[in-house]
Amino acid sequence: MSGRASFGALRTVSSLLVTLLMSALVSVSPASAASGCPTQTFLKYNHLAYAAVSIPSTVPVPSGSSAGAGTIDEPTSSNGCRRADKPVHVLRAGSLDPAVAALVAGRPRTIFVIGQRCAGFAGSSFWACLLTPLVFDGQQFTGTSYPARPPPRKTVPLGPAIGTARYHGRRVTVHRIDGVDPSLAVGISGRPSEAFLSPRTCPYPGFSNIPTYDDLLRCLRAPVWFTFDPPGNDVGGTVVARSDRALSPAVTGASISIVKLPVVANIVPAHSGRLTGVGHVSAQVDLRVPDVPAGVYEAVVSCARCASSGNGGGPLYPAGSFLITTKPKTSLGIRIVSYALLAAFLAASFFAFRTFRRRRVASGRPGVGTLLGQMLMGPGPAGSSRRGRSWSEDAAARPPARGSPEQAASPRATRATRAERGARRRKSAGPRGRKRDGG
Repeated sequence: MSGRASFGALRTVSSLLVTLLMSALVSVSPASAASGCPTQTFLKYNHLAYAAVSIPSTVPVPSGSSAGAGTIDEPTSSNGCRRADKPVHVLRAGSLDPAVAALVAGRPRTIFVIGQRCAGFAGSSFWACLLTPLVFDGQQFTGTSYPARPPPRKTVPLGPAIGTARYHGRRVTVHRIDGVDPSLAVGISGRPSEAFLSPRTCPYPGFSNIPTYDDLLRCLRAPVWFTFDPPGNDVGGTVVARSDRALSPAVTGASISIVKLPVVANIVPAHSGRLTGVGHVSAQVDLRVPDVPAGVYEAVVSCARCASSGNGGGPLYPAGSFLITTKPKTSLGIRIVSYALLAAFLAASFFAFRTFRRRRVASGRPGVGTLLGQMLMGPGPAGSSRRGRSWSEDAAARPPARGSPEQAASPRATRATRAERGARRRKSAGPRGRKRDGG
């Protein structure tokens, strides 16, 4: 398999997974749901999710020391609809930090990659980005890029130079990114649209040329950012929030609230209304899901002492999103299994078929499957046809969705409706030549 094909495999994971979510949760038959099951393999490790990428024969990736235990989730049927978990021994991939990419014992030609690391790169450029990170001040930084489309391609807001380093054979100047702690991410000279992230920083958000969806820049400028395990739960359940960075005294103990998102983006809505408090900031927080309507919610941190250019100087900061569902009366319960996804792009999760098969989409409103798919993958269609666009950008260029098949009228019903409308118009108009109101 070529490097380009390997990178493409990551991107197709997204398409398969979102199809599965939609089919499993709102389909009318098991057969139609089964047609979209993901056939990829995933690694669950250290509370995060990694996507499997085949390593081309021309790319050497030596296995390193032990990195601990993990779980492989893989299909046990040809269509991917039956899956099984298997405990595995996780290994370092050469000298890479395992928070970015790792190997698994017994699978020497597969590497598992987190989130959006090396997004915007393909083929040999992807492997160079992944396997040869920038090393600055004794720490690895892995690249990610603004997408090429839709234009104009944004650039990273670089600040003053803070040093030099060697990157891919040449000396580069390392710059601070405006509003970002350089221990989290930096930029370099000659690569205006790329940022280089430390291993545990912002595992899932990505850059977007559309400001509303530019989640990675907001993540980098926030005083804290959480990953959630699981990525969603029922009302009354618990979601564990873990910070991706060391906390400053200013943000430690700050209040955490949640607000329902009007779009699938890590934002604090301008007209959010009353926020629902759920806890206080620490390195790890157990958040009990409050009794609120189902949907995608943003964790919002209130920190008046954390003013930065990242939020316009206000006290509220987005800090990561998760899904809230309501427990169905006749359901067998909810099962969320974390996967790595998004072509090294976003976290994903997988709901069991039987849990939501009877939970049909209410008229004109998105169902749980739609919300989960949008939260994890963005609202745009997945697949190679995106040609480098981000999920949110793809959605912006997409025509409105059509109604579901069961809502479409038959040709006979359509003709009858038109005839009925015509009769009403003739009746209201009255006989030709007759003056109304006795005139």
